[in-house]
Amino acid sequence: MTVARGNVPRAWLVRGSKDVRFDSWMLESGYTGIGFPELGSLAQAPDLQAMKKMVAQQMPGMKKGSISAYAAQLNSFVNKIAVGDLVVLPQTKAGLLAFGTVTGDYEYLPESSGLTHVRKVTWDRVDVSRGSINQDLLYSLGAFSTVCEIKRNDAAWRLWQVHDGAETDPGARAKAPLNIPSADADVLDSDEAIAADGQDIIRYSRDRILVRIREQYAGHALQDLIAEILRAEGMTCKVPPKGADGGIDIIAGSGVLGISSPTIIVQVKSQPTHVGSQVLDQLGGVVSQHQADHGLLVALGGLTAQANEKVNSQRLRVAVWDAEEVLNRLLEHYDVMPDTVKRAIPLRKTWLIDESETV
Repeated sequence: MTVARGNVPRAWLVRGSKDVRFDSWMLESGYTGIGFPELGSLAQAPDLQAMKKMVAQQMPGMKKGSISAYAAQLNSFVNKIAVGDLVVLPQTKAGLLAFGTVTGDYEYLPESSGLTHVRKVTWDRVDVSRGSINQDLLYSLGAFSTVCEIKRNDAAWRLWQVHDGAETDPGARAKAPLNIPSADADVLDSDEAIAADGQDIIRYSRDRILVRIREQYAGHALQDLIAEILRAEGMTCKVPPKGADGGIDIIAGSGVLGISSPTIIVQVKSQPTHVGSQVLDQLGGVVSQHQADHGLLVALGGLTAQANEKVNSQRLRVAVWDAEEVLNRLLEHYDVMPDTVKRAIPLRKTWLIDESETV
């Protein structure tokens, strides 16, 4: 379900902290927050110029350009984000996005066990698959900026649609401007900050590879890729003919014949939307019917909350691979993938600076 919104409140990326442990703290505590523990309360900086002065005083030795960039982001968090705006938190470790509505003004929590600069948020959706967001907005959501308003390509309306229940990003409306809005070069607090402050290139690359997987292995073709990954992990796989598969996309087992323990029944779901618990029930029934040792559900769009609870209660019986896990295993075994896979997903290794540690 989507909701019609007239005057669309703004949408913000708030990354929180480089320490991914703070992601769960924010979600559990009902906050959006930012780092900068070296700074005291920001409440006495009512505008950009005052914020620049505070940053320069409390972070001596910082370059002028960095002072401007940090001050712009801090000013946005304290003075520009409004109650009712949308915030998106990239959950780095989980590969998910959390969507929330701002419900409070800036607070300083000097004794906090988490982040010290915070605002109250109601987290409305915490398990949005990155694959449900189109590539242009994923680029913006990959900015290194701590705080960044997402404006490009009708972004606020699109992200609010996902917040309100849309399973996938609907794309820009027909009459919406598709260009990135111009900005004062001194105020890097929107999409323009991406070019100046840099991209999380690892996350960006992973998103691009996942897009390629979805393009090249759409629908039933995904089971062929999963079978190759399982073969690289030492399993013997049989892929039944496409059609009436009886809930079986791959039969995997050990040994030359593929019938030695452990035996695995695999079901593959390639859609970007969440898979419900009924699919797990079906897989469990097929595993029992065929007396297999385990079931594996591959769900690129992840699971509903109810389905996740069911997996946790059956973790010794059924495993789940989401998009991030499929990608991890593909990268781990890429060198031994057959040429058909390498042609469909051409990758090469390179070295780069780990910006998450240096920015």
